[in-house]
Amino acid sequence: MRITLKQLTIFEAVARSGQVARAAEMVNLSAPATSMALSELESQLDARLFERVGNRLRLNSQGSLLLPLATEALQKFDQIEHLFSSPEAELSGTLNVSASSTIGNYLLAKSSVAFCQQHTSALIDLDIDNTLSVIKSVLEFRSEVGFIEGQCLDSRIKVEPWHKDKLLIFCHPAHPLAGQRVAPPALEGQPWVMREEGSGTRDYFISAAHAVGIQPVERFNFSTPDAIKQAVKQGAGLAVLSELTLEKEISRKELAVIEVDGLVLERHFYRIHHKSRKSTPLCDAFIDFCKSFINVAI
Repeated sequence: MRITLKQLTIFEAVARSGQVARAAEMVNLSAPATSMALSELESQLDARLFERVGNRLRLNSQGSLLLPLATEALQKFDQIEHLFSSPEAELSGTLNVSASSTIGNYLLAKSSVAFCQQHTSALIDLDIDNTLSVIKSVLEFRSEVGFIEGQCLDSRIKVEPWHKDKLLIFCHPAHPLAGQRVAPPALEGQPWVMREEGSGTRDYFISAAHAVGIQPVERFNFSTPDAIKQAVKQGAGLAVLSELTLEKEISRKELAVIEVDGLVLERHFYRIHHKSRKSTPLCDAFIDFCKSFINVAI
């Protein structure tokens, strides 16, 4: 037995109007079609729903039992139609986003909060990890969009430049090279506090350093900028991070910058998504929002 929405609509119209002819006008059908649909409903339920009194139809006990249930079902259907046909529907639900450490912590966390405050039916589920993990998340369809600091050469992934960034070499303020501009050989033999394997920051810096003859000697590695900054404050060595992560410490003179001749540390952040996955309206709206919000915020 399959009751249709059309049958319930006709039943409710007849119950409200008391006449098949008037109900037919309400549902924009002919009177014979309306009468047939009502008969089919009674046949499917194996129950009479109306009693004829004069020229009107009145609900009997079975019909009175069905009416509130039918009305509720039709209201639920209307709610579903409204939910998915209204402009707000496109900006509802959960968007799974994956971002590498610097982007996630210093750009997208605050962007996600601001976006959800503006679009209260949306939720941004932001996973923060290193570049390799972000790429894997997008490949496995766990994240609709990813933001990375390193390169992605996988042919299944579409990669687009998204934002510019600059890396800074820094040290303890009492270090002999603090605040200086030096030639690459001045860094020879210096111990380094590095990001972990798989980090876009690590990969970019090592490539740029090798290009000018610097061979960083890794003494420690950590997966978060905060851990690296703390190690440098304890005198563990030199380090390199995005300028986004160092603004407060440098302004407070808790850390000092070292400039190196010929070392290019400007880079792009990238937005990635799987080529076989179509972007949702919610994802498109979030990307557009971030462009505007981040430009204002920084």
